[in-house]
Amino acid sequence: MTLANWTGIAGGLALFLYGIRLMGQGIERLAGAKLKNILEKLTKNRFIGLLLGVFITAIIQSSNATSAMAVGFVNAGLMEFTRASGVIFGANIGTTATGLLIALNMSRIASVIAFIGVIGIIFFKSKRINNIGTLVAGLGILFIGMNLMKDNMTPLANEKYFTDMLLSFENKIFLAVLVGIVFTAIVQSVSASVGILQAMALAGAVTDLDQVVFLILGFNIGACIGAVTAGINGTKDGKRTALIHVLFNVLAGLIWGVGWKLLPVESWMKALTPNIVQQIAYMNLIEKVVGTVILFPFLPLLEKLARIIIPGEDKPGKNMLVHIKVHDLGTTSIAIAQAEAEVARMFGLAKTNLDLSCRLLTEKHPDRSDLDVINANEETIDYLNHAITDALIKISGAGVLGPNEAKLIDSMHHVICDYERIGDHADNIAGYVHHIMDQGLGFSQSARDEITKLTAKVTSFVDEAQKFFRHESELTFEQLEAIEDSVDNDVDFMQEQHIRRMETGECKAEIGMLYVEILTDLERVADHALNIAEQA
Repeated sequence: MTLANWTGIAGGLALFLYGIRLMGQGIERLAGAKLKNILEKLTKNRFIGLLLGVFITAIIQSSNATSAMAVGFVNAGLMEFTRASGVIFGANIGTTATGLLIALNMSRIASVIAFIGVIGIIFFKSKRINNIGTLVAGLGILFIGMNLMKDNMTPLANEKYFTDMLLSFENKIFLAVLVGIVFTAIVQSVSASVGILQAMALAGAVTDLDQVVFLILGFNIGACIGAVTAGINGTKDGKRTALIHVLFNVLAGLIWGVGWKLLPVESWMKALTPNIVQQIAYMNLIEKVVGTVILFPFLPLLEKLARIIIPGEDKPGKNMLVHIKVHDLGTTSIAIAQAEAEVARMFGLAKTNLDLSCRLLTEKHPDRSDLDVINANEETIDYLNHAITDALIKISGAGVLGPNEAKLIDSMHHVICDYERIGDHADNIAGYVHHIMDQGLGFSQSARDEITKLTAKVTSFVDEAQKFFRHESELTFEQLEAIEDSVDNDVDFMQEQHIRRMETGECKAEIGMLYVEILTDLERVADHALNIAEQA
């Protein structure tokens, strides 16, 4: 082996990894949001989740990306831990697609594939064709890298130290698995690791499956690094999802390893095909399929085990982001999903404060402890307003956004400002109630009846506006506008009625001024609710 050979191998590996990355980028831009929606909505059944994991990973050529996406959705609260575990199982099968393509020896037309892809990128203005071109170019570059590695690995077949090392792996199982884990953790792709073995086989450096079977098992365990990294700073369920990935690969590896030693599996593989390159691809696939067939029925037990190993539930702090992982935003679709979950959390806090302040306002014997809850929530709302804004800016600057994604981020920028203002008005109302309680003041029965009806209308309107923003409302925007107009009319009428009550002495001047301020706050809340609906 010369220095030129080693640099050639390094260059081939670089092209191989870059090809995988280009393919992922092409799919992310082409269908990232669609894949996100599919994963969110169609994984209620574990078996369907398994099939989706296979399908999506086979397309994007990365179990790391699929598993990290699943962990990201669990962290964001958009997918239950028990739904994500099926996707993880499927991702492990789908990742074998690259090896199968290599086994078909498509590298003979690698240059043609890359050329077609580059034409789609350079000579067409359509973003869709550009993204398809990126995907196709990535596939071609992957195979060009494969060819470059194969050509420069040919001398390895005559290197005694290398052949001795491979022979030692047949007996030193733990060492082979450890080397496989470390190698895949470094290159961040089990597809690349298996591809390198296939390149060695094409070059004649690997001649027998028994030399590399435990390396491949190590590769698959090392492939968990993406999910583990995504789960480290995530929620408890996010960590459990990553743990399911580790448990599957470790247990599937143990099952296959025991079977390899006790059964004539190698003979079966040779009977399936005499081609060592194909044997590597088929062995990688069959190991995953066998592991899935055996372990899938026990998935509920694995989930219980994950809960035992990682016990407890998350307890969000007052001033912290729960769903957004600022230092590890992941892919654009994951980052946006996390932001949507955090925005929904902010709305929940603002709505809680509005409901509590209105309840304090209309009850004859309000609970003072609700005031403490409102104060704590208001601090968190103010924090989230700034923290989510910063995160949205980072997401916008982290990658290329599609038009729908850009519009969604812009909408989130606007609605969090309205949430913050609703929280402020709720806090104002709570402050008035606090003053009323301290001073021993009270509304007349007619004033209390009027404001009870208004608070019910306003709080219901805020819920409906949020549903409209999330495309979950059955009302039209014109109907929402009519409700907001009716709130304005109600406030005008109530102010006139209150003036008459003060003139007749039914209400005192001090409580009368507070009443007017409260009406103003409720009217402004309705204004902000309509603003939220406008961002749909």
